[in-house]
Amino acid sequence: ARAEATARTEALTPEDVVAIRSVRQVAVSPDGTAVAFVRSVPTPLPEVGRAHREIWIADRKGRTEPRRLTSPDHSSASPAFSPDGRFVAFLSRRGKDAGSQIYVLPTGGGEAIRATAVEAGVRRFAWAPDGRSLAFVAPVPTEAARNARKTGRDAKVDEPGGDRGRVFVVPFDPDRPDPEPPEPREISAGNLHAMDLRFFPDGRTLLLRAAAKATIDHEMMYSGLYTVPVEGGGAPKRLVPTEGKIGDLAVSPDGRFVAFTGAHDLHDSTSGIVYVVDVAKGTRTALEPDAERTVLQVFFRDAKRLVFLAVVSTKTAFFEADPTRGTVRPLETDGPVCGHADLAGTVLACAGSTADHPPELFAARLGDRALRRLTVSNEHLLAKKLGAQRVFRWKASDGLDLEGILTLPVGYEEGRRYPLAVLPHGGPEGVSLDGWRTRATYPAQILATAGYVVFEPNYRGSAGRGWRFATADHRDLGGKEFTDVLDGIDALARAGIVDPERVGMAGWSYGGYFSALAATMHSERFKAAMIGAAVTDWVSFTGTTEIEHENSLVHWNLWPWDDLDLAWSRSPIRHVDRARTAALVVHGLADTRVPPGQGLEIYRALRRKKVPTQLVLYPREPHGLVENVHALDFVERLVGWFDRYVAGAGETTSPDRDGAAG
Repeated sequence: ARAEATARTEALTPEDVVAIRSVRQVAVSPDGTAVAFVRSVPTPLPEVGRAHREIWIADRKGRTEPRRLTSPDHSSASPAFSPDGRFVAFLSRRGKDAGSQIYVLPTGGGEAIRATAVEAGVRRFAWAPDGRSLAFVAPVPTEAARNARKTGRDAKVDEPGGDRGRVFVVPFDPDRPDPEPPEPREISAGNLHAMDLRFFPDGRTLLLRAAAKATIDHEMMYSGLYTVPVEGGGAPKRLVPTEGKIGDLAVSPDGRFVAFTGAHDLHDSTSGIVYVVDVAKGTRTALEPDAERTVLQVFFRDAKRLVFLAVVSTKTAFFEADPTRGTVRPLETDGPVCGHADLAGTVLACAGSTADHPPELFAARLGDRALRRLTVSNEHLLAKKLGAQRVFRWKASDGLDLEGILTLPVGYEEGRRYPLAVLPHGGPEGVSLDGWRTRATYPAQILATAGYVVFEPNYRGSAGRGWRFATADHRDLGGKEFTDVLDGIDALARAGIVDPERVGMAGWSYGGYFSALAATMHSERFKAAMIGAAVTDWVSFTGTTEIEHENSLVHWNLWPWDDLDLAWSRSPIRHVDRARTAALVVHGLADTRVPPGQGLEIYRALRRKKVPTQLVLYPREPHGLVENVHALDFVERLVGWFDRYVAGAGETTSPDRDGAAG
């Protein structure tokens, strides 16, 4: 597919944003000739619904148009080619399935074969190296838990967590006459809760990521790496000691090495360092642990070369490493900002975006000068006018060099000051990258179409610049990290780009926390705020969230109860007496990460102080927005709120430019 040059003459609308399709997961065939990918497809308005996911397959060289493998009637995800390339396995929930099951399709198309029928659904799976079986992780309740539910004696005592993820192997025979899947065989993982798995190349051993309990905190903070024999009869063995977060895993083709992405220590908010384990020796080596980057994924190109994808400031890049020598070199391959990627031999693919388009499928051979775009998923965007986007750089008041993404208004005129919309990312270990920036919760180009400069700052604590930068906000939440943003606003004002008297902030999650600070502690600087799924009281949040440990260990590096005065002083609710900023408070009623009581607290306090405020609660929504009509409603509300309280609140003429940055 090719993106034809089109005159951009039409205004981008909220309906356009809600209709965006995007490429998510990618998988390269073993011979490198094809790439399977997941395309997220929203429910078309005015019908109400969530996006569904389809699996497509593309020729790596783009000689033919991509074709859809799975039915749009069922959501499907996580494609993985069989070792011989004849089949694609994936997860889908169809018919009377109790949860997502493994299905297998011939790459040429045909009827999907259901490979599993487990009661609570499959979470992760992997092909055996011989292609004759699949290993998978599925949560299975114990018999005691089943009986407790039947009898009503199912009280939850001391936060026990969910059902433990257990490990199974199921045979795969595409010619079996029985339409029902065979019974899987359980592999003992002891009392561990398994979350992810990879086969060693001999097919006799599995690598597991597992934790002691099936809670969000244990999954995020306390998991480890283990090996278990596929044939059973042996207890899990700890591969190497680890501490803190663990991300992606890979096993070398000769089984000598395991690579994984992990944290610097228990208090690192990212899993952004590459570690290489010599399996026989039981040693672990960190590759350039102090580099200013955050590694996302790891792949073995062959037994002697490791490739990894990393965020580097506001871009992404691929690197190649020698696991024996520990040397690392960048791969000179131009391309988009890559999200999910895959590598098979020398063929690389990724879901990549640019300032001009949402994530699409890209592919290349290692050594090619550029990744080639293979899909066009949003023809409706080709004629839409977009604001110019660039990286903006400034210095913090303590001298720290900072970067963020700046989107100028559509039709921007040099020398004119514009109202400013600050959209801080969440985390705080999130990062704003120089790719496609517009989605329902962060509608950057919609605000640019409405005449705003949009600023997305990567304040200290963000990913993309190594573990030291990511942890530079410890014990100082809402402190220097927020003044980083204020310093960025001042730099934009000095550059003559924005009017400092017309500034609004709109963020979600930790970005919502920033917005709540903007509306209270720093109210004199902001005319309006959108406080989305936000922490507003650190004490009550820590007592009710599902990430009590993760937040306290890697964000605060402090348990709020150990210093209640500090935690309270950094809570927006503490500073509501200073609030003058018009605040739109938004929360999903199914949010377990930041419970909706946090939004209610700040709304009721602001209302009591007679500050202009509105509360919007979306039923069924988790930590974000997934339903199309809710997403549309939010975008329209946000723009309307800013137009009312920000756009008309100051002068539009600009003095001479004095110290532009960027």
